Amino acid sequence: MTDLFTRPARFATSAEEPAGRPLSAAAALGGLAAAGVGLVLCMALALTGWFLADGGGHGDTTDALRVGANGWLLGHGTRITVAGLPLGIVPLTITMMLVLVAFRCGRWAARNAVEVTDDRTLAGGAGIFAAAYVVVGVVVAVVCSTGSLPRTVLGALLVAGIAGGLGLAAGTGRLDAWLDLAPAWTRELATGAIAGALMLVAASAVLVCVALLLSFDEAATVLSELGLSTGDAVAYTAVAALLAPNAVLFGSAYLLGPGFAVGTGTSVSPTAAVSLGVVPAFPVLAALPEQGPTPGWMAGLLAVPALAAAVGVGLSRRTAEQIPPYDVAAMRGAGSGFGAGVLITLAIALAGGPMGTGRLADIGAPTAEVLVFATGLMSGGGLLGGVLATWWQRRRG
Repeated sequence: MTDLFTRPARFATSAEEPAGRPLSAAAALGGLAAAGVGLVLCMALALTGWFLADGGGHGDTTDALRVGANGWLLGHGTRITVAGLPLGIVPLTITMMLVLVAFRCGRWAARNAVEVTDDRTLAGGAGIFAAAYVVVGVVVAVVCSTGSLPRTVLGALLVAGIAGGLGLAAGTGRLDAWLDLAPAWTRELATGAIAGALMLVAASAVLVCVALLLSFDEAATVLSELGLSTGDAVAYTAVAALLAPNAVLFGSAYLLGPGFAVGTGTSVSPTAAVSLGVVPAFPVLAALPEQGPTPGWMAGLLAVPALAAAVGVGLSRRTAEQIPPYDVAAMRGAGSGFGAGVLITLAIALAGGPMGTGRLADIGAPTAEVLVFATGLMSGGGLLGGVLATWWQRRRG
């Protein structure tokens, strides 16, 4: 009689099967979702701006959707052509949004897949995630027929491969395993480099905000002369917000010394005379310094990047488990400062690009000069920060 009430073995083992879909399927869904969510957000922003501007009186919905798709392509670094004019400056606000979406979708895909315990499977999943993302990018570029297909593929690969791959690694727990395996000094170097770069960005944001406040009347005059309606002004402000990180990074190039250009033949630097000429009627550009010789005291701004690197190294030393000798601390601090210089140079290089032909074909900072100044100043600042942080830790016992 006991056998009549015994559950068959095949039902008993079914509950032990791993929950979730295979990583390959989850990664493919995650890549498609990441591309789709970013594209929908850009199109929604374009539709909102279209209705705010003229209440849908000009053009149609497909035109607004095409603008949103072009913005999505620009966020990946694609250079597009609009009305015969090249447009290649990257709206970094959109880029940061795309990176965040790709990371979150990668983490979601990993958490809804079976458990991953080896890096080879994870690498395969990251490749599938990126491939699905790139497919959407290629379709959008072909349908819009305004963007550079090779740059679209490269930008989509970078966003999906790096952000999506890190999301998959975080969702599977492999990222924590990698960090645990890394030596403590490498984590200290990476933390110091990231903190130093972020400190310089924060200082640049303060510089740009102060310059805008001091030139508020000029910016308001430029905006009023454009004769925009309320909806047009709101849409105009939204476009300016999309380029706000670009303006902050141009401020970083200014603090580093080489400065930046807002058109062919122009130069804005604290160590040389400012040459502007005729600039576009854009309110943010009212914050630019006046044309002519630069006061000598402005060269003191070059100390800001070194100070940012020193503060970043000091913050990284707060979590250190051991107090190293002074020579080791100096070398690690210099390494963190050098890494911070490389990171900020890469960010500044992404901030520039053409906004048309003629004078507007050259907007951005000289990358090679920025790299030299950034690595030199921030390496020195990091070295000093490492020594001072070690001295302070030894003084406190």
